[in-house]
Amino acid sequence: MTGAFDDLEDAVAEQEEPEEETSKTTTDGEARTESEQGTTQDPRSTPAFEFSSDLRRSIYTREQSWQSFEDGRDLEMTRVLRDHDVRDVTSREVHDAMVRLAAENPDELARLVLDSRGIDIDEE
Repeated sequence: MTGAFDDLEDAVAEQEEPEEETSKTTTDGEARTESEQGTTQDPRSTPAFEFSSDLRRSIYTREQSWQSFEDGRDLEMTRVLRDHDVRDVTSREVHDAMVRLAAENPDELARLVLDSRGIDIDEE
């Protein structure tokens, strides 16, 4: 099954096969397990971070926006990932990347919100 339950299936699989992990402190003082650091697993076949129901958030979009996102993900992003031998990307990784992209581009994010409301910032 694909789609909305990808992360749930991943979480169930992770719980069924617990791994013993050691924690190390990085240069920024943040503790990370070996799998988070990528020291024991291939990053091309392992999700960037583990599933946690505590981290789930709802995202509301217009249907047209979601369809455009899915087209870009399916046609462009997947090709780039495959070019780097990365497969089986989880929804949580994609959603996290979406939020990080928005956080890194707050001016563009504001411009898109204004544009959605029909406000042209170039006219003001």
